[in-house]
Amino acid sequence: MNDRSWDRFSGLIIGAAIGLFAGILLAPSAGTETRENLKKKTQGTLDQVSGSVRDIRDNLYKKGQDLWKRGVTEISLDESEDVLPNDDDEGHRA
Repeated sequence: MNDRSWDRFSGLIIGAAIGLFAGILLAPSAGTETRENLKKKTQGTLDQVSGSVRDIRDNLYKKGQDLWKRGVTEISLDESEDVLPNDDDEGHRA
């Protein structure tokens, strides 16, 4: 997960937790109404989180498919080294 996605995800979780806590403490409505509102807001947050996770999963899947189509057989863990596919399937360092 890149930094930008992580920032969005962590911001979403922290914001949801703060909102939930403040909503419970400051709720002027009855317990039944508060629970219903809490249920709706929690479901909305879960929908947002699941959408974000789905987007990240789809993005990773597409990147994996792109690598597979290009025939990359070895991925360097060191960013300074690029590994290119070679005809003999051993690859060479660029």
